[in-house]
Amino acid sequence: MSPSDHHFATLTSAHQQAPEKSCVAEPSSEVPLPDTSHNPGAIVADRQQDLLQWQERKILAAKRASRSELSVSRGDWQKHGYAKTGICSQAGIRDTVSRIDSRRMSYESFVELYEKPRIPVVITGLQESWKAQQLWNQADLSRRFANHKFKVGADDDGYAVRLKLKHFLGYLQDAKHMQDDSPMYIFDGTFGDRDGSKDLLGDYSIPEWFREDLMRLAGDRRRPPYRWIVMGPARSGSGLHVDPLATSAWNALISGHKRWALFPPGTQRHHVLPKLPGLEREAVSWFTHVYPLTQREDWPTAKPIDIIQGPGETVYVPGGWWHTVLNLDLTIAVTHNYASTANFPKVWKHTSKGRPKMSAKWLSVLKQQRPDLASVVSKLASFGDDQSGTSSSSSSSSASSSSSSSSSSSSSSSSDEDDDEANSRKKHAADSTDADPSNSKRRKLHCRI
Repeated sequence: MSPSDHHFATLTSAHQQAPEKSCVAEPSSEVPLPDTSHNPGAIVADRQQDLLQWQERKILAAKRASRSELSVSRGDWQKHGYAKTGICSQAGIRDTVSRIDSRRMSYESFVELYEKPRIPVVITGLQESWKAQQLWNQADLSRRFANHKFKVGADDDGYAVRLKLKHFLGYLQDAKHMQDDSPMYIFDGTFGDRDGSKDLLGDYSIPEWFREDLMRLAGDRRRPPYRWIVMGPARSGSGLHVDPLATSAWNALISGHKRWALFPPGTQRHHVLPKLPGLEREAVSWFTHVYPLTQREDWPTAKPIDIIQGPGETVYVPGGWWHTVLNLDLTIAVTHNYASTANFPKVWKHTSKGRPKMSAKWLSVLKQQRPDLASVVSKLASFGDDQSGTSSSSSSSSASSSSSSSSSSSSSSSSDEDDDEANSRKKHAADSTDADPSNSKRRKLHCRI
């Protein structure tokens, strides 16, 4: 037998004598391996833990993007301890605004008594038929829009920071984030233009008193952002600002409570936004540091109008009024800015200067559909200016963009108030893919977290 034949025979004999091995490992008497096949709960728990870790990465990325001046790792989001100060208590707050029932007042009376003289008012009875009254709660919104991304702030370049609704709701319920001084909140001005959220438009209707909305004549592509869905926890809100282009606004609250402070047109910026140590742009900071000064006898200007807005109430804010809004608990609301016949002269003055291309298009349509207002434009041009005394600050905004939406903003400012979001539709048109929280490069398009 050759050496090769002898080797082959040896291998064959060994193979025949060896017992057949099982595909399953024999149990060990030393360290048993976990048998997950008989413990599906462990698999589910592991998967849930992975999802929570991923959610936390998204939340932290949104925080860093929307408020780069705050260090997440050092605890800057909670450094002031506002959650422990009772700033959201309603005790001792006097509501000093008038309230009217829309079912007992005509539109014509509203225009004469409030819109023309530019007087803020709280209106009841405007939301009774809305489906939003039943559908805009955490459970139903999560069921419908869990994976849709809503704007919760803006980065340093003014681009939107977005977070999936399921991650935002997780943020609200996470004890690690509940102590944030000025929490992130949804302030989304493109919800009605995006496939994933435009169904929200069917849940409410623009109240009859505000349907004139003259800027729609300029076309949806040219008009600035004008509608926002707003959702935020206690201490989030909008910093003190004046809405852009002298537009008026209505804010309809579905659930929760909001605290407002308003100052009339002509109020000097340095009076209501003094340079104080510790004063930041967020509403909670303003109510902590500045509001107490407004109640002193030596306060140098008009005292604010105070409002505690409750569910089912709509706040009317005339153009030119400074206002800041603090959420006292979890709130869900929708708000629109608009131009009407009553405020058209002031809106035209600001728009023609700030948005000349849009104004040209707007005027061409006004000549066809509202020749009476086109004639107002001609008269204003002949005078060279509107002498109605609109505050020069009425088109400015001191709120920044972020979420907490810092208005359009970071954690608590506001986007309807900041012209930084004026180009949001153009930026949204080229939406980028999800941002990697570990990627240090600045996104060129929307910062979608």
